[in-house]
Amino acid sequence: MHISQSVCDFIGARCTSTGGEFTMCEGGQVTLYSSCFSAMTLNHLDLLSDLPASDRALWADYINSWQDGETGLFIGPEIVPEELTSPIHDYEHCTMHLAAHALPALSLLGARPRYPLRFAHKFLDLSELRAWLEARDWREAWVEGNNLVFVGQFLVHMRDVEGLVDASPALELYFDWLDSQLDPETGLWGTNGFCDAFPAMCGGYHQLILYYYEGREVLFKERLINTVLALQHPDGGWNPNGGGGACEAVDAIHILANMYKQTDYRRSDIRRSLERALPSIIEKQMPDGGFVYRLDTPFSQMGIHKTSCPRNVSHLFPTWFYVHALALISQVVPDPRVKSVNWRFNDSCSMGWHMKSAINHQS
Repeated sequence: MHISQSVCDFIGARCTSTGGEFTMCEGGQVTLYSSCFSAMTLNHLDLLSDLPASDRALWADYINSWQDGETGLFIGPEIVPEELTSPIHDYEHCTMHLAAHALPALSLLGARPRYPLRFAHKFLDLSELRAWLEARDWREAWVEGNNLVFVGQFLVHMRDVEGLVDASPALELYFDWLDSQLDPETGLWGTNGFCDAFPAMCGGYHQLILYYYEGREVLFKERLINTVLALQHPDGGWNPNGGGGACEAVDAIHILANMYKQTDYRRSDIRRSLERALPSIIEKQMPDGGFVYRLDTPFSQMGIHKTSCPRNVSHLFPTWFYVHALALISQVVPDPRVKSVNWRFNDSCSMGWHMKSAINHQS
């Protein structure tokens, strides 16, 4: 079965109503994440626009129904404070993470948030933003990469959607600070004495999205390419212990696909790397059309109870991320398994965004 149809069937089976409710997996719970992941995955496959405008409006209304009018946060049913026991994925991290996914889903559905992102307005104050940036802990580079893309994404949203002029100087400070923290030996953040290259790569993918989106010059491209290529595991994935993983795959593939477009350096090596990654992703697709994060391993997104899923049961999060990875690979590798889809990307600054452009596959 064609990948578009098989994934579409999986997402359709997760839908519990015409109003935008989806469960994370078979037998799983309804979450707001599920609704956002489903919208972004269908968009990647160029299927979201096939829905009637009235259905897309109902879907957007459902997502917006979870936005808190006072803070602007999206507090889905999965956000239960007493269940968020991870020291790194705390309430602030999880609610910002969910908002960062609700915004592009709404945009793809032709809608905007009902309320301003008041929780993020504090980042318009340059002193507060600088203090927040300086508090980042590069020993947790993977987590901090997420935190950094959230804040950068919100600043872009406040500038472009809310029309707040103070967001522009805040973004300049954001980029200047990131440039000052970069390790020239690896092209990543945190490898200058705080963490190894693998978590630095998984973190760096996130803030690099802002560089691509804003047209900001990526420094030390050649060192960045060398670092990411060297981290690929013999099985084609990027988990150092083998077995791959959805986050790790997108983190590496997104960097490589963008660098392939920005420089001629090691383009044939990048292409071979992505060719090796392709079967490691396809093997994660289950008979129902969805994907698992890693084979033979139960999954829980950031430890959030309502996102839990048994081993080898398809889940909407890795389905979205692996479909995104396949869309990125299609930008470099002329393989019929990925070239047969009219891939689309998110239309706003977010995870899932990518600037499509023509590629000379013979370079």
